[in-house]
Amino acid sequence: MRFKNKKIVYQGVEGSYSYLAGRNYFGSQNIFIGVDNFKKIFKEVESRKMDFGIVPIENSIAGSIYENLDNLNKFKVKVIGEYYLKIKHYLLGIKANLPFNLRIKYIKKIFSHPKALEQCNKFLEKYPHIEKIAYSDTASSAKLVSELNDITIACIASKECAKIYNLEILAKNIQDNDNNFTRFFIISSKKHKIIRPNKASIIFTLPHIPGSLYNALKIFADFKINLTKIESRPIPEKPFEYFFFIDFIFPKNINLNYILREFRKKVNKIKILGIYKSGERR
Repeated sequence: MRFKNKKIVYQGVEGSYSYLAGRNYFGSQNIFIGVDNFKKIFKEVESRKMDFGIVPIENSIAGSIYENLDNLNKFKVKVIGEYYLKIKHYLLGIKANLPFNLRIKYIKKIFSHPKALEQCNKFLEKYPHIEKIAYSDTASSAKLVSELNDITIACIASKECAKIYNLEILAKNIQDNDNNFTRFFIISSKKHKIIRPNKASIIFTLPHIPGSLYNALKIFADFKINLTKIESRPIPEKPFEYFFFIDFIFPKNINLNYILREFRKKVNKIKILGIYKSGERR
């Protein structure tokens, strides 16, 4: 699909990882609009005020973003694609043109998203004099540092944030694990033609009988379909009852409609979130 002049909503401000994933996926000839929470993304897309939304669904280190699994269950949107963004964290501060071993001594506080702070723990442990402060997101912390213009304050954010907010890169690639990816879903409430789809995401509930999960998933094993993710989430209105979220990759020569019809016979309810082309990790 080619995109131009589309309205795309994401969480955060310019320079956030969601913004970068959206820009990489859709291209720069579109309109990117940031909001302050994930639920607003789903509301804007469901109401068709926005053409697309981009939401993080899981991180290779931190795991699933449960809030967005719940939002997928709640809102009437479709998953039309996915994108994997490699996460590289940078230490940023206002420009001072000092060597790092001197510059780091001035820093008293570092702002960032809680997960970013957690993912840079080994680096931060080297500097116990610095207070770590959780903030709404990485790009917002970069914007804050730029606005405060204080040499004692720094942030952890993307490389792009240094350009956007006129900050200096103090340290590069400070994440503990270089194999750090976030997977994003592209969502829409409009119909889109997907070329060569090979992946699906569905939500379902099960009857409370022995072997119900096994019986439901057995059909995928019978057709040699690879489940790439399975997660259970509580249903707030029904204490101690759960819905299940699964992703699976299917070969092009398979009768997916038949498999889903057979699967429906084994479950109480099913919601097909989307059938789309799998993304690549680069």
